Amino acid sequence: MERNQVLLFFTFLLSITATILGIAHMVTDSGNLKFSSGTGGGLFQANEIGAVVIKLSGEIHSGESTYDSVGSDTVLQELRELEDDPNVKGILLEINSPGGTVAASQEIFQELLHLRKTKKIVVSMKDVAASGGYYIAAAADYIFAENGTITGSIGVISFSPNFKGLMDRYGVSMRTYKAGKYKDMYSPFRDSTNEEDDIINKQLMDTYRTFVEDVAKGRNKTVKSIEELAEGKIYSGDDAFRNKLVDDIGGRREAHAKLSELCQYDGLIPLFEKQLTPFERFMMTFGANFMGGSSAKKVSLLLSSPVLVILPTWLGKLPL
Repeated sequence: MERNQVLLFFTFLLSITATILGIAHMVTDSGNLKFSSGTGGGLFQANEIGAVVIKLSGEIHSGESTYDSVGSDTVLQELRELEDDPNVKGILLEINSPGGTVAASQEIFQELLHLRKTKKIVVSMKDVAASGGYYIAAAADYIFAENGTITGSIGVISFSPNFKGLMDRYGVSMRTYKAGKYKDMYSPFRDSTNEEDDIINKQLMDTYRTFVEDVAKGRNKTVKSIEELAEGKIYSGDDAFRNKLVDDIGGRREAHAKLSELCQYDGLIPLFEKQLTPFERFMMTFGANFMGGSSAKKVSLLLSSPVLVILPTWLGKLPL
């Protein structure tokens, strides 16, 4: 009984704290600027020349970003807001992502390629920028990786579990009612047919071909040269540099210097980063501590390998 009272009090305290921070956030947010200086200066003023840092960390998917994932809707909104600001001369994109869904990666790639017409874009790769992470990076003017960065993995994968053997063992069957011959093509309760395998393989090859062509376009390389480096091969930063998948070895310091050069700025161009409010920091910490053990999170781990994923419909609906 005592333990339940303590838990109840703790929950009540968290709720009150979140409410107070939320109110403070709503009151002050309208008056605060979105970006503040990442180089020790003051707040980003509308009449000040600079570049913006955007961090892409976690799995890539459609929708809104979460505390540990990259939502294409969130990223696209940020990029489009910067497009119309003449004082934002460039973007420093920091990527730490193993990949994600196809369409989300393609959306961000296309938006960056469009933005590259008017802004300079430099990528700084962190621990991993593979598959969908590399897809996005390929849209930049210049790419830096650390020696130990994991990158590349230009390839596509689609998967679905098969429980048929387990169900047969215990005498369990699944009845399926469908309108459309291929509606249950990704069903985990039966083996796929040869015809269905052909359809899936064609889908994968179409997507893979687009992936290779987009990387070639973004990197100003021939499709043939990218094909030779693709097929899902994974590279260290050093290997990627030797194979010209990235332009140089380095981190933020080097990326900042290169971006300043591309923007034709005398010295180091001021960098502005989105600042989290106390409420946002609280919610990120709360989410990391209390949501990490969910069953959906376990499925999310399946996507943490460096692959660009085509999600089967049933898996795509899970709240990752």
